Amino acid sequence: YQRRVHGDSVHHITQMMKLLLLVSLCCLSYAFGANYAVLVAGSNGFYNYRHQADACHAYQSLRKLGMPAANIITMMYDDIANDPSNPFPGKIFNKPTASGAAGVDVYVGCEIDYKGVDVTPAKFLAVLTGDAKTAGGRVLATTSNDHVFINFVDHGAPGLIAFPSDELLAADLLKALQTMHDKNMYGKLTFYLEACESGSMFEGILPTNISIYATTAANADESSYGTYCPPQDSVDGTELGTCLGDLYSVSWMENLDGKGAKETLAEQFQVVQNLTDQSHVMQYGTLDFINEIVGDFEGNEKSIAVEASAASPVSSTHIDSRDIKLHILYFNYLRVSRKQDARASAMAQSLLHAELDHRQKVDRLFALFPNMVLGNMDVDVFNSPSPANIMECGDCCKRSARVLRECGVMDDYGLKYYKAVVNTCHYALQKPDAVVAAAEKICKLY
Repeated sequence: YQRRVHGDSVHHITQMMKLLLLVSLCCLSYAFGANYAVLVAGSNGFYNYRHQADACHAYQSLRKLGMPAANIITMMYDDIANDPSNPFPGKIFNKPTASGAAGVDVYVGCEIDYKGVDVTPAKFLAVLTGDAKTAGGRVLATTSNDHVFINFVDHGAPGLIAFPSDELLAADLLKALQTMHDKNMYGKLTFYLEACESGSMFEGILPTNISIYATTAANADESSYGTYCPPQDSVDGTELGTCLGDLYSVSWMENLDGKGAKETLAEQFQVVQNLTDQSHVMQYGTLDFINEIVGDFEGNEKSIAVEASAASPVSSTHIDSRDIKLHILYFNYLRVSRKQDARASAMAQSLLHAELDHRQKVDRLFALFPNMVLGNMDVDVFNSPSPANIMECGDCCKRSARVLRECGVMDDYGLKYYKAVVNTCHYALQKPDAVVAAAEKICKLY
């Protein structure tokens, strides 16, 4: 009887230990949570091919590293794959190849959740904050145990990133990130931002104590750069007539496709900083966890044991993002001219001259803009605005930017003068209507 009781006790203890181990493992798994991503290309049009190519490449990279499709939310206009200018209908490439070498189609299998008119700042912020009603589609439903990775690619200006028909200001982005933090929607968050003057979205703005680590393609007052631009824009011998990628984005993704998943965030940053040699790659926010491996944020930590061979480097032409449309039109003219097609050559020349005329008009009009509001006030509004000016701009900047964008003055090139809008709003803080009126006058002169 004693032997049986003893045996029962041992069996009971063994079962309890197994149960405790199982509970511990479950809790451990829950504590680590999962990795999620939000990927955004904020532009449209074939001149901006590179942004959607970057976004789909990012999607493919995360999937290859084990992140489930269900954990990735993608937002892009989805117009370039089947654009009439695309020599590869239904395909998108983020890197050139030599003649005889098929390129990697990053569009195939790239699942897009928000397309066309749904690519807006309001829906993007709703996705981040879990507001399904506003988003009208998939949103983050993450917890404090999860890691969130955000990648945004498009045009930018001081305290602004662009969408196809709207703008997102730094203050609104910060509010959404703070909401995510307050709602315990992440344990750690990483944000990779590709845009001109992208550093201005975080410099002196992003807190260091909310577990967000951000890197940007440029500092607060310089352009970012496109890459794989004409004449290095061919895939298997066919010229695409556009830039295939952005230098910062291509650098971090090609690194990730190689050995980047095993590197730490700090090591990856150093590599990308060295490769992105036309602008200053920056980092902001919480730096406490940058010694953790990249795969813990941009993949699935369980699936990074196999290291892919790094892609061989390709010599490329890097172009200031503000000048890419002009660069593309110039090379298109050269290429058409060589074909001795008089009609096509005349059309290409006309488009090139129209772009040059547009840029000259924008230069002249923005030279007039400050005096329309400030008169003879002795200030230089063409300096980079301070973080304080960026954060206070609000309605004045939103309304003025909308007016200038809708009349075509503040396009990819015109965004270089948005700093004058921010600073003019600051000096005319008590009369934002006057700034908007000046923007409307600029449009009439245009």
